[in-house]
Amino acid sequence: MLLRLLHLLVVQGDSVLAIHVQHSDDIFDPNTFHIHEDFCKSKQRLAALEAKGQDRHFTYDELNNATESFRPGMLIGEGAHSQVYRAILENGQDAAVKVLKTSKYSEEIFFREVEILSGLKHENIVQILGYCCCKEMYAIVYNLLNSNLKQRLNQLKWSERMQLAIGLAKALEYLHSLSPPVIHKDVNSSNILLSEDGKPQLSDFGSATVDFSTNQLSSTHKKPIHVIGTFGYLAPEYIMYGRVDEKIDVYSYGVVLLELITGKQAIQTSPVSNQESLVVWARPLLTCGLDERLIDPDLKEDYKEDEMKAMMIVARLCLLHSSSRRPTMKTILQFLEEPNYVLEMQKKREDLVCKNGSKDESDFGVDANSGPADILLEDDDEV
Repeated sequence: MLLRLLHLLVVQGDSVLAIHVQHSDDIFDPNTFHIHEDFCKSKQRLAALEAKGQDRHFTYDELNNATESFRPGMLIGEGAHSQVYRAILENGQDAAVKVLKTSKYSEEIFFREVEILSGLKHENIVQILGYCCCKEMYAIVYNLLNSNLKQRLNQLKWSERMQLAIGLAKALEYLHSLSPPVIHKDVNSSNILLSEDGKPQLSDFGSATVDFSTNQLSSTHKKPIHVIGTFGYLAPEYIMYGRVDEKIDVYSYGVVLLELITGKQAIQTSPVSNQESLVVWARPLLTCGLDERLIDPDLKEDYKEDEMKAMMIVARLCLLHSSSRRPTMKTILQFLEEPNYVLEMQKKREDLVCKNGSKDESDFGVDANSGPADILLEDDDEV
């Protein structure tokens, strides 16, 4: 009887986590046993993915063959929770196979990433081709891009850096404009994949979350959550209070802009201290206009001055301590696509400060409902 009932829920290769009866000496009664709740939820989530039919459910053997038995030579990347292999699918298509390392988080990371990516379609977001969920592993299959920003940063020309900044802004603006919004939570240079011509695609949605909150202010009263992300890119309110909204992505985006400007990584190793934050080093310089100490020497002064100034202004605004004072991705995109507009607004800001004869710009602060022009009237001391 037990085997027949289990057969209704369990397929070959599944692992049953627990079967409970009321007492150890009970005769089995089918009304008293329960498959572990987590197991049932996993089966339901997998069934929901298969019902959508949007992405292919690969078998272990298919991916094993595509990666040449996960040969070390096919390994193209590794993170804290996964390894990424180059693969050649049976139809000849090149792909990347992200295999999650076994941990208590691997199942949740797998389902979260597949569920979110299955509903996204944008030229600057990585495309999911399918997934594998079996006793051997959890894996996600993507379109293959050969490098990321961290690997190619110092090789990029200024035009390519601007293209990357705008493309990434478009991806985040798209995510934040969804209903409900999707918060990536781990925007960093390793997760920005690049095509051969430098076009970016945002990847790694294993930490992403869907923001179902309707009242932005209520986030300050939420129970603190487990902070996940990449050191050097995390917004202060997320680290200290576990607050999650679109503005933590804006902060991380600001760190990426600093990397594009300076050619330096978010966290650097120095002889004096083991680790040095790019944000801490750059903050005082961001208020000094077009400070050459910030500009990557590898650019060899081959950049457009108005674009460089605009990117520095946007980086400063993204990195403001007060999340409500940071611009939205929609505003950021406007500033980067129209650098002359942001420079004109900056000049008006400076004229206002001079006219009032004070360096204290807090009188011209903004709130969440301010327009693009008002956002520039910020207190630099808050950067």
